[in-house]
Amino acid sequence: MQDPSRAIERFATVLEVRGAIALGCGIAALVWPDGLLLLALLLTGVVLTSSGLYEMAFALRNRRRNRGWPLALADGAACFGMAVISGTLTAIPFHLTMLIASLWLTACAMLAVLLALAIWPMQRTRAALLAWAVVQFALAGFAAVDSDADLFTLLYVGAAYTVGFGIFQLIAARWMRRVAAPQFAPTQQEHWLATQGG
Repeated sequence: MQDPSRAIERFATVLEVRGAIALGCGIAALVWPDGLLLLALLLTGVVLTSSGLYEMAFALRNRRRNRGWPLALADGAACFGMAVISGTLTAIPFHLTMLIASLWLTACAMLAVLLALAIWPMQRTRAALLAWAVVQFALAGFAAVDSDADLFTLLYVGAAYTVGFGIFQLIAARWMRRVAAPQFAPTQQEHWLATQGG
């Protein structure tokens, strides 16, 4: 019988790697915008695409062993959606990109609210999720109503969001390792029983 906590550990590792890369690229884009803004966002898009696809496949593969698989599926889909938005900046009309970004941010904010409701007794985690939801709702409103925004405004806001996204992913990975994984880890008694039965 497989240990479900190992799947959570792997999921946390994906979040850590993606979060660290997103954080680094976002900071680089903001500190050196002339040379690294487009390159950093392109690299972030590649990382989001690959990790999002991996995460969705991972969630579907583990759906029978881990009841938290819808979370991994939704997170992977959200990351893939963010990568698609980044990749279509110059391929579709700008106002359509802003509309899609607004809808995507709204969906991600609602997902954060649902997660906050699911773990409501955990006060600090709930507060972090609700704060992240508020940020995303605010950015969604900005994307929907700001008619003066241009491509570089979107890129700078995207870089700042990438920093926040990276930090949130790192916090989520830490939470999964410290709170979620121990809930699914086999107990010493189960290990002893398995040894005696063998």
